Amino acid sequence: MNKLSVFIIAISLALGFLFLNLIGDKLDFRIDTTRDSLYSLSSQSKQILDRLDEEVHIIHFYLQNDPRYSPTLELLREYQRSSPNISVELYDINSSPSVADRYNVRFQGTTIIRKGDRIAEVYGSDEVSISNGIYQLLHQSDKKIYFTGGHGEFDIFSRVSEDHLELEGEEDRPIFLHQRQGMLKLKETLELMSFEVDKLFLQQEGRVPDDADLLVIASPLEPFLPMELQAIRTYLENGGNVLVTLRPFLDGGLSPLLNEYGILPQNNMVIDFGNHFWNDAMAPAVGSYEEHPITRDMPLTFFPGIQEIEFVDPVPDHIKPLILFTSTEQSAAVNSQSEIENLRNANPVYRPHNLMAVVEVQQNQTENRIAVIGSGGFATNEYLNYLGNQRLMTNTINWLMAEEVLLDLEPVTYELPVINLTNRQLRNTFIISSLLIPGLFVIAGVFVWYRRRIE
Repeated sequence: MNKLSVFIIAISLALGFLFLNLIGDKLDFRIDTTRDSLYSLSSQSKQILDRLDEEVHIIHFYLQNDPRYSPTLELLREYQRSSPNISVELYDINSSPSVADRYNVRFQGTTIIRKGDRIAEVYGSDEVSISNGIYQLLHQSDKKIYFTGGHGEFDIFSRVSEDHLELEGEEDRPIFLHQRQGMLKLKETLELMSFEVDKLFLQQEGRVPDDADLLVIASPLEPFLPMELQAIRTYLENGGNVLVTLRPFLDGGLSPLLNEYGILPQNNMVIDFGNHFWNDAMAPAVGSYEEHPITRDMPLTFFPGIQEIEFVDPVPDHIKPLILFTSTEQSAAVNSQSEIENLRNANPVYRPHNLMAVVEVQQNQTENRIAVIGSGGFATNEYLNYLGNQRLMTNTINWLMAEEVLLDLEPVTYELPVINLTNRQLRNTFIISSLLIPGLFVIAGVFVWYRRRIE
């Protein structure tokens, strides 16, 4: 090959790369090769965007020197790439105060989402917040959820405080610390889904309000009074829907009422040695579910402190019961706190235990839906955002109010690869890596030293 041919090939390759670069600069296209699609919108977000029938404007306010601005900008560009009905406007809140005043924005990181005359204000710059804001404009709901109070239930108005997380090389980042044993995070999630949430004190009101689409009883410590039970019974007889979460060993005095609908709380505590969260057998984990709208595509969930749920035998004909999930075959139930320490020495009966029950009731020309979960701790501020806990809670609420079409958007996260080993595999790995291989090197070294010495 002569020099002229080499020169022509080099020029051709250079022109080819230049041509490809020009095309790439004009085309807004990219391929996400990460295992968990970290830089792409989730399937739930894309489903929401596919439902847009008119243009949606996303107006984001930022600070130029904020290190969080760049990822947010790329996220908003991805929304534009994913739907022709999305337009994005970006404003520095300091250099564009008039625009911020027009939308009554006072803080950086605020996102305004506008569709026609409707506006949603979002305070997060992540995919979950923005997609939920868009969905809030699509879904107009006037449904109201009441959480009972006055019996030691988990508080939906629990405390939240602002703190700062100091990171090296960056400005302080504001974070919010929620009271662990509360349900404020769940309340905020439901409000993002356009539901109105309020607290109800039956001792004072004496009845469930007529505008209640769902009554939630979140793990009471103290029993309900007879007049409160009668108020709930009347609400159910008129077609109301109820979600009950319990605690170990406690039923809040609800057993007589639940028995009327075929549900029997066992007032015990399930301990699962076969599948649990971290090393806590008192927090059973569930990865297998009965087929139902609530459990569709449900990831792993776990329940820190849960009791067993059974059905009456026989179940009345007007009640359609279903157990959604159980513990593993290596689980046992204890009837008191004192039995936990002596469980292994007590030779308990190991078997699966029912953990969540739902019933559909048809009587007196009314239809009811009732769900009972043996634990409420999984939906508190401390554990709501772990694994599939939030999805289970919101899907249950959606089903109870016949809102199965609503989507529960999960955050896009990166999961490190995990290798699970048995005790035998761990022991063999330790022997090979820590004893056998180093030992072979020691033996080889001694052998080389000895050969050189005798030579």
